[in-house]
Amino acid sequence: MRSRGGFTLAEVLVVLILLGVSVSLAVFLFSRGVSSSLSVEERAERLSLLANLFWDMERKVFGAERVYVEGDAIYMVTSGGDYFPGIVRCAYVFREGELLYFEDPDLSREIYATEGEGIRIGRFEEFRVVAVEKGREFPAYDGLPDAVRVYVDDLVFTFETLKF
Repeated sequence: MRSRGGFTLAEVLVVLILLGVSVSLAVFLFSRGVSSSLSVEERAERLSLLANLFWDMERKVFGAERVYVEGDAIYMVTSGGDYFPGIVRCAYVFREGELLYFEDPDLSREIYATEGEGIRIGRFEEFRVVAVEKGREFPAYDGLPDAVRVYVDDLVFTFETLKF
């Protein structure tokens, strides 16, 4: 009797099924790894955005000479400007889910006067500012409070002012 050198149909099907399962598993694991790394990158960018926002706000509030708080906006006359030297008027205004930053060296205008589109800081679910005076929160305030408390999404930060 002569021996054949080929494979049976059952053997070929078993090999094809094993290859299909192996490739499917590899694609699944690769896609999960990619989506996981994207999620980590998005969270890192968000943390970086919040860290920069709160560092800038702390510097501005600490150098503030006057603060005007109005719910979802804070206006300041401060020495902590980003774009102009000396004392400036600046504002963080929350509009339609976006936080905008305004800065102007013209101190002759009202503290809450903002022009232009502002510089986009980022998108948030919530942005709320209150002035803190003697332990009490005030959603509307004009002057120089003991501190300013900022609520951004699920975070709360309190920045002290420099009172003489």
